[in-house]
Amino acid sequence: MGSQPEAQPEVKKKTTLLPFAVASLLLLVMALAPFIEFDELGNPRLTPKRESKLKRELDNLDEAEQYALLARDNGYYPCLSCLASGVDSMKIFLFRGEVWKYGTTTKGEIGRYRNTLASQKLIYFRQFVGTLPACLKQEKVKIYQYPLLPESLKRNFHLIRPPGNKQDN
Repeated sequence: MGSQPEAQPEVKKKTTLLPFAVASLLLLVMALAPFIEFDELGNPRLTPKRESKLKRELDNLDEAEQYALLARDNGYYPCLSCLASGVDSMKIFLFRGEVWKYGTTTKGEIGRYRNTLASQKLIYFRQFVGTLPACLKQEKVKIYQYPLLPESLKRNFHLIRPPGNKQDN
């Protein structure tokens, strides 16, 4: 009988996959995170576009306005707070100049409503300008005190908030 050759141990080539894995991971991070870049020393930082967005949003916190949307004409307007106030109606009659909604924005009238107010028969009236927290406080006070306004008190029913405000915010 012939003898069979002994099985030789398998010789593994020493290849280091570490550089390939690191490079692949770096490319993956950059592809999935277009908001991060690396400086010449390899330190991560925000991309200029992301940094600019952060600055813009921080600036917006200091440049807000609290506004009222007022009825442009006498007529019926949607009532988003009627049911919450126990009024069985989805419309309410407002006289010209009466409050339909209070709000706060950092984008101004055009940025917030994009010319849609005319079709809704509403007028944008800026009431207060300041930081976002200060404007939000003004808005909240006005919403809560709405039932005390003469235009609200003259009705034979009372609304908990302006007709255009769904919530107390």
